[in-house]
Amino acid sequence: MLVNNYISKDFVPPNVNHTTSLALGLLDDFNLTHIPVFEGLNFIGNISKETLEENAADEKLAEIKDYAEYFYITENASLFDAMQKFHNHATNILPVINEEKHYLGFLMMDDVISALSTMPFIAEPGAIMMVEIAQKQFSISEVSKIVESNNARIVGLFVTAYEEDRVQITVKLISDNLASVSETFERFGYSVVHKFFNDEKEDMLRDRFDQLMKYLDI
Repeated sequence: MLVNNYISKDFVPPNVNHTTSLALGLLDDFNLTHIPVFEGLNFIGNISKETLEENAADEKLAEIKDYAEYFYITENASLFDAMQKFHNHATNILPVINEEKHYLGFLMMDDVISALSTMPFIAEPGAIMMVEIAQKQFSISEVSKIVESNNARIVGLFVTAYEEDRVQITVKLISDNLASVSETFERFGYSVVHKFFNDEKEDMLRDRFDQLMKYLDI
């Protein structure tokens, strides 16, 4: 899931000779937190809505370009890299720049969220199990062996949290006997924090996804 598959070109970014009112119009039309700004063909950065609103409507962007925040993403980056940048820069838009520093378009956070929601971990049916163990004992291969030894199949796995010296892992799996998988985890020293059976997983996944959306609602 690479950025180059989700690039948008719905508008032409302003240049430094345009006014703050034009930039604000684009922000409002597309519900953006920032607007990419160019000087000729050179990308100079992203100006926030707050900065634009603090200046006169007829002021040229050249006058406030020093307030631009310099962040972007490359076309070959992953959508996970994009999510991190959205969060780090409190933005919902990322200019996409290639290796030659040419502007290719932009990436919207809503488009990335929609793409990630189609991943098997979210979209595929299955049960969810959250387990916890000491960080020094954590092994992805061991988690896989535990699941597969019970004739179950892993759909997805990720680290949910690090807490002091312990790590929490969320596993989505297909199994006819979740209790047996749970017992095996406990036998290998894992604490089973939560388990959600197939008929409960949809509400749980939606709740987790909604929490992520609220966290990223910037």
